[in-house]
Amino acid sequence: MPFDFARRDFSLAPATLYRVGGPARLALFPRTRQEVQAAYEWMLEQPLPRLVLGGGSNVLISDEGFPGIVLFTVELRELTALGDDRYYIGAGVVLDDVVRGPMLERNYEGVGGLTGIPGTVGGAIFMNAGTVNGSTCQWMTSVDVLKADGLHEIPMTPDLYNYRGQRFCAPGEVILGGHFQFHPAATPQRPIYDHYKQRRLEKQPQGYCCGSVFKNPEGDHAGRLIEACGLKGTRHGGAVISPLHANFIMNEHNASFKDILFLIQHTKEAVRNEFGINLEEEVRIIAPAGILSLDAAGK
Repeated sequence: MPFDFARRDFSLAPATLYRVGGPARLALFPRTRQEVQAAYEWMLEQPLPRLVLGGGSNVLISDEGFPGIVLFTVELRELTALGDDRYYIGAGVVLDDVVRGPMLERNYEGVGGLTGIPGTVGGAIFMNAGTVNGSTCQWMTSVDVLKADGLHEIPMTPDLYNYRGQRFCAPGEVILGGHFQFHPAATPQRPIYDHYKQRRLEKQPQGYCCGSVFKNPEGDHAGRLIEACGLKGTRHGGAVISPLHANFIMNEHNASFKDILFLIQHTKEAVRNEFGINLEEEVRIIAPAGILSLDAAGK
């Protein structure tokens, strides 16, 4: 084994919120920034595919697994107060712990933008996770990204991120964490947190899923379009388009990767045929190219 934090044939399903996915040939769980750098440099020298994962909240992984090396950042749990409402937060910190911790304890603005989002800070930075009330990157002043040529501290500017996306970290590069700048709010934030937590309990299904499957098209909502196609409650194998919120596909009864992928493709085809809109996945699909070419008929 190359490191004492390496695991062979590591099952990826328990490491994702979908609870779907076969084994990784090798999984790495570095515990410090130094171990991450050593592991990443070693990965770059190997003739194998590479994948970087955090809390697995926004991925759907093939039942065939991943035939290469998966580097997890979940152990990078530093959360350090730097003064003047500034914090360094590691990629492995659970995002909700940031909200329930410093944001609520110090009554910082922005609670409505980050409440109820699953996963870790690293994943939230990578996809610029958020809500209609704000997104992760807007509270950051810089981000630490490990690239093939070394570690970069990148100043965060608005041109580097957009709706559910960013331009500073490519797939296969590693977000280690970043500096956040918060601001005290003029009104109590606890009622806002409680409101959005309750709203999510009432409006969004609870169970094994990735959260929203599709990004919202400009000026519209993916859930509305899917519901208008009559797809709520549609099932395939162990997967179902949630009757509560159409932009959620649930692993309800030991769904396979292909069960969920079928519903994703079926949904895209239905919305395209009905509205002429091409829905874009928010979930990252990790699978061999041949599998991804399956059509909506499941052939």
